Amino acid sequence: MSPFLFATLAVAAEAPPQGVVLDAEPRTFAEAKALPSQLTGSAACDLGLGKTPGITVTQTVEVTQAIPDFCRPAEAVIRQKLSLPDGSRVEREFRIVDDAPGTQLPPPPPRPRIRVRCQARRLELAVEGVPESPLLTLEPIGIGATSGSVKFRVSRDSEARFLPLLVRDDAGARGALEEWDFLVGKGVPSRMSVREANMLEADSVAGLAAALERARKRAALAPDLEGDRPPLKAGAPETIGEVRPSKGNSNEDSDLFWRQGRLCMVRQDTGKRMRCYDPVTRRWGKTVPVDRGSLATGSTRVGACGVRLGTRDVRLPQHLEPELRLSPRAVLLWYGPDQGARVLEVPEGNGPPRLREPEAEELKKPMLASAGSRLFGEGRFILDESHKLFCSVQRPLGCWSLQWDGSPDDEGAHPLSEARVSPDGRWVAYMRGPPSSKVDTDEPLGLVVRSLELGPYVAPREPVSTEPRLVRTDVVMEKPAWAGPALKWDDEERLFRARIACDLGQDPRIPFELETRRTVSPYNRPADACDSDRVRLRQELTVTEDLKFARSTSAVTGDSRSAMGDVKVRCQAGRLSLWVEGVPGFPALTLAANMGAFGAVRWSLAPETETRLQALLARDDAPAIEALDAFARLVKLNDDAREMAWVKPKEDSRISRMGCLSTALEAISARKALAEGFHPERQVSLKTDGACAERYGMRALQQRLQAATLPLPLRVGAVKGRAEVISQVQSVPRIPPERQPQLYWRDGALCMDPEAGQVRCYDPAARKWGTAVDRQERPFPREDLLVKSQYQTRCYPVGGRTFPFSDAMRDILPLSPRASLIADTSRGDLAPEFKVYEAPEDAGPVRTRAPTVEELALAARAGGGSASLGEGRFLLHAPKDERSPWLCTAVRPWTCWKLPLESEDYGVRAPMASPDGRWLSYVRIPWGKPEDPKKYSKELVLLPLTPIP
Repeated sequence: MSPFLFATLAVAAEAPPQGVVLDAEPRTFAEAKALPSQLTGSAACDLGLGKTPGITVTQTVEVTQAIPDFCRPAEAVIRQKLSLPDGSRVEREFRIVDDAPGTQLPPPPPRPRIRVRCQARRLELAVEGVPESPLLTLEPIGIGATSGSVKFRVSRDSEARFLPLLVRDDAGARGALEEWDFLVGKGVPSRMSVREANMLEADSVAGLAAALERARKRAALAPDLEGDRPPLKAGAPETIGEVRPSKGNSNEDSDLFWRQGRLCMVRQDTGKRMRCYDPVTRRWGKTVPVDRGSLATGSTRVGACGVRLGTRDVRLPQHLEPELRLSPRAVLLWYGPDQGARVLEVPEGNGPPRLREPEAEELKKPMLASAGSRLFGEGRFILDESHKLFCSVQRPLGCWSLQWDGSPDDEGAHPLSEARVSPDGRWVAYMRGPPSSKVDTDEPLGLVVRSLELGPYVAPREPVSTEPRLVRTDVVMEKPAWAGPALKWDDEERLFRARIACDLGQDPRIPFELETRRTVSPYNRPADACDSDRVRLRQELTVTEDLKFARSTSAVTGDSRSAMGDVKVRCQAGRLSLWVEGVPGFPALTLAANMGAFGAVRWSLAPETETRLQALLARDDAPAIEALDAFARLVKLNDDAREMAWVKPKEDSRISRMGCLSTALEAISARKALAEGFHPERQVSLKTDGACAERYGMRALQQRLQAATLPLPLRVGAVKGRAEVISQVQSVPRIPPERQPQLYWRDGALCMDPEAGQVRCYDPAARKWGTAVDRQERPFPREDLLVKSQYQTRCYPVGGRTFPFSDAMRDILPLSPRASLIADTSRGDLAPEFKVYEAPEDAGPVRTRAPTVEELALAARAGGGSASLGEGRFLLHAPKDERSPWLCTAVRPWTCWKLPLESEDYGVRAPMASPDGRWLSYVRIPWGKPEDPKKYSKELVLLPLTPIP
């Protein structure tokens, strides 16, 4: 049998003109061994493009000899490669073992033969030997300018042949599409040129690949097994000793086993004596000779030739070990949460081994007769310690997170291994390793015992098939909220999904699905942190692979519901609308679906959306501003999804670039700035030219921003026209409100403590430094209001408690023992929002409110220098880029000005105003200079501040 049939060979009478054939996988080792070690062939392909590219096929066969002493059979490895005119290729590899009959599972169905030819200036590919497999015809659409390779698209007649199969869910359709999913996904040309990126109709090979992927993944969600979860309760962990991993390769020869209700451990120094632990009395017995008892089910030891079943050794599927011996001819294998349990058995006589589902009653007796296994609940469930799950063994399959008792000595950060459930299912023993961050292979493992209690089990109401139906439920991104106890950092994430079929006017034979995903994951904080019960929440709405919306946040116990409402979706004929629930007058984001081949979609902004935006932008009332702000945040969810994506989506899936939406978003930002306050740099960045700018009145908005921009309310003075450098510093000093600041104001002088126990103070009136004196314990009033540095912890103390502190929170200013002012920059650097975080005297949650001028002025006078000045009317705000700081109004409406302190050659750090607001100090550092403190030292600068009448 020859694997290649070329039109150029005289013996290839069955080959089509100008074609090649990549033959099917050989069925036997004898057939594979008889193949030539190497074959190469090609055929010309006239596509009418002025050049004749070739189709080539290659095959290599490598045979390795058997090594009987190591029980390694002979093996043939066949590698095939098919190269197409566009430069793409398809590669296949087959491995066929020459083992004794009845020692391995029957091989899966062979990969079929692939026939390729050029005819009528088109490229035809056929998968032969698979019933109902359609013919794929590709039409050339040009030659790449740089690569010189041919570009293809799927012909319309091929699209008509594939469409009926894409919507079917029977075995025949799956078999016909399986090989095409491999071919198109692995190599057949599915790449688009830049010119065609927005024209999916022009290159539907990518559309076919996406359609095949959707057909393969299209399956409904399983019923919510969490509601049918067996109530498993584990007792507190009890460490009863230290051991090293067992050397045995089966449960029966492990150093750890159960016997007569006690946990026995073989002494690992000699291997001949053992001690047993009684979990009821919680005591170890005396050392006695090893006695494993008589195990009725026998051993599951895996030898070099496999596991013994009956009178022969059977090779196991790759990477699998037997879980429990069921009979002399059968063992239980665990395939993990995705595949479930299977029984590997051999029949009477010489028949081949087979895999089958475990039967309900056949696990009970072997489990009770074993020396311990991972099974419990009469064999209905199995522990998966590597993933900290327990799973059902029989169908319907289901896995649940193995939630321990949540005590401080819980197993969250510890890897577990060699779990052994007692035969009666009342106890579990396992080896516990050190946390992953402290792994040391030389350290022994802890031996832990815990009680297990399984309540009554109710089977799921609906069976979970391998091809479940489509769940039709509302697709909603719910507002973020705390979702129960936090996960430990190494726990599995909790994933919740919902799908719905959506008719967008596409071919009705291709169901179009929307999906939401809600993933709850640990916050990765130590147990004693203020956010130890904090969880991250990621939500994602997938419309197509390229059109997604995502948001990521975090929440702790007691958090109120997010101000961002539920995002809801509505499908209409040819339209998809999204809106935020609970926002009156929200302008629904409506997208028009332009359908391409095989259900591919190119989205565009519907005209009605821009009409709604124009109407809202013409209003100045608060409800209109709120609706516009919520709309902008919804659009940002699309940009956030692109930033989080592993694979960069196409540019035409960015909502903010559709139509004139990018200009509308700038207009929304400008309108919100007029209502709530803004930075003067905001109006400079507005685009005022073009049709989109004219549509949204950007020129008029810029003029309104310019008219509302007030002059700087104070004058930054200088000495002889330049900043006055009063000292050199080796590093940026700590300033209030940190405890033990290195730079602060006291009695009208600026004092510097270089951490040497001596303090020197600078008198700005006399313009000179005083003599060094000893550090005082309380250098300025109300030092009790100071806090630890925000750079040392993520937990900010307020009123005897703490709350999580994010990167968006800056400029701490304590106002009282129960309240602190913080600048929230989560809305953008040009829109800082000043909030007071206040803890009530009762046990209520920390709340936020707007600051008052009076409390800001009092905090400035009582401190040793702060961000407050102008009798509490203004605040210093340091931007993240460490350029010149801003001066912002402290209360609404917020307005910020950029202080003219330094040129672009210097950065500004640690800005601080004196308690009387008459002086401004800061440290300037040169940009782009090497870290040479002698040549480019940091300088302490002092400038006078004068209010403008």
